[in-house]
Amino acid sequence: MYPVTVAKVAAALGGTRTLGAVPSTVGELAEAVAHGLPRGVVREIAANAAPRGKEARQVVADLVVSPATLKRNERLSPSASERAERLARVVALAQQALGDADQARIWLNEPHSLLDGRQPIHVAATDLGARQVERILVNIEYGLPI
Repeated sequence: MYPVTVAKVAAALGGTRTLGAVPSTVGELAEAVAHGLPRGVVREIAANAAPRGKEARQVVADLVVSPATLKRNERLSPSASERAERLARVVALAQQALGDADQARIWLNEPHSLLDGRQPIHVAATDLGARQVERILVNIEYGLPI
């Protein structure tokens, strides 16, 4: 079900720095998402997913939640938490498949022909899009045709 470990997803969410207690199972992660993740995870995902400065990171952060909502609430809503977890999962898988955080950032932000020329990080903002991106990354990781 999960192509990467929960620990790697938690690390992409900021680990203990943002989550406090780091989930060790999919069930614990699902429970944390259902209760709403701390808003600090948005900053961590953006830092892990965007290779360039503040503007690029804000674009990624906006995939999770609007700036106004982020300022207003200490915790993300369950739906925003699901988006955050989904993007963190894709970031963690990109780091795992490509073997390097910097390479993952570059890959996530470069238009990809199998995604109709769209950037993987933007495609991953939806559930179906994340599945497409994950399939490509798993194929890369295992040396399968993409």
